[in-house]
Order: sequence, then C-alpha cells, then structure tokens
Amino acid sequence: MNDEKKTKAENLHKNHRANMRQVYYKSGLESLPDHTVLELLLYFGIPMKDTNETAHLLLERFGSFSAVLRADISELRSVKGMTENAACLISMLLPLFRRYSDDLGKLKKALSSPDDVADYIRPKFIDSTNERLFAVFTDASDRIIACRLICEGHLSSASFDFRSLVSACLETKASNVFLAHNHPSGIALPSADDIELTRNVCSFLKVIDVALRDHLIIAGETYTSMASIPKFSELFI
Repeated sequence: MNDEKKTKAENLHKNHRANMRQVYYKSGLESLPDHTVLELLLYFGIPMKDTNETAHLLLERFGSFSAVLRADISELRSVKGMTENAACLISMLLPLFRRYSDDLGKLKKALSSPDDVADYIRPKFIDSTNERLFAVFTDASDRIIACRLICEGHLSSASFDFRSLVSACLETKASNVFLAHNHPSGIALPSADDIELTRNVCSFLKVIDVALRDHLIIAGETYTSMASIPKFSELFI
C-alpha cells in the first residue's frame, strides 16, 4: 500500500471510530447490539485497526456477551486481532463491576431489610458457576464494615471453616453478620446442608457475642431470606 492509499485508509478508519462514538453519545449502550458494544470497547485496546471483525470473533468463540467478559485472559489473547491491552481491558471489567457495587454498598447507612442485603450481595455472584458463601460484617447499626468470601464449593458444616469466620469477626470488630450464598441450580431454597450450616454458624458466633442477622440464598434475581422463614427465625437476632 502506497502512502496515499495508507493515509486514505487511516482517515476512513478514524472517521468510522468518531462516528461510532457519536452513536454511543447519542443513544447510549442500551440500544446497541452486543458486537457493537465490544467493537467500541476494543478501540481502547486495539489502536488504528478495524475492531468489528474481532468483536464478532469474540462472540462466536465464547457464545455470548457475558461469556466474553468471563473468559480467561489467555483465551482472550488467542482470538484473532486481540492485543495484550485489549485482553487485559476485558478481563478487568467484571472485577471493576464488583468493586463499583462494593463501593455503592458501603455508602448505604445501614442494611435495614433483606432486599438491602440482596441488592448489595447479588453482583458478587454474576460470574460464578460454583457455590460461594460471603459474610457481610456490620456494626451495631448494621452499617457495612466489610464483605469477604468465606468459602467456595459445596457448602456443608463438615467442610466449613468456622474459625476463619470467627477470626474475621474479631478482626473487623463486627457486631453482626449477614451470610449469603448462591445456588447455581437456580432454586433459591435452603437445603438440609444450608440449614445445618446456619445453625452451627449461629452457635459459633454467640460464643464471641456476634449476632447472625440473616442467611440469604441467592439464585439469579431471586432470593430467600432464612430469617424471614418462621421456623428458622429463632436463629437470627
């Protein structure tokens, strides 16, 4: 390609990116198809190249927009047209979303209802295909002090590290604890293992004068608050 043709191609590409940005400024992301959102995103990791083809290849390789965001960075690198910077950028998005959610949650004055707890904790499960249990540590007014992943995998009292939870309570100087874990199966009901685990956690926390306030079972957009089920209400304060 001679210099004149190269300059024309660069100008055409530059104008296309400028036009695409104007579409975003005018309409936002909600009206754009998945491949166009990825195309725009890749501008920041792939300079001076057409990213439309790479966006389509990402969706073909991983199957969906959400799967692209969950993809391992080594898999992202292997897609034709991807650069190290582009792979790094995409791999950072879900952790950024979780941090954003954490920060919003900390701005709340208190967790005053199961809905508050669910709204705060649900984003932590958006990329999880395994069971995860989080503990939200709060002060006496249920203001959030910290949130920590306590364990991952099948949950049962036999495999649960109660000492780790107690140590975290002492470290954060928490007065109360909210537990939440996900059911990837999509059924937000406590299992026999969930009930036994909750009873044992309650007993361990009472020893250090920390109250278990609730245990939420999360399944997608639905959840069950065990504290709201009458037969379990005596476990919670």
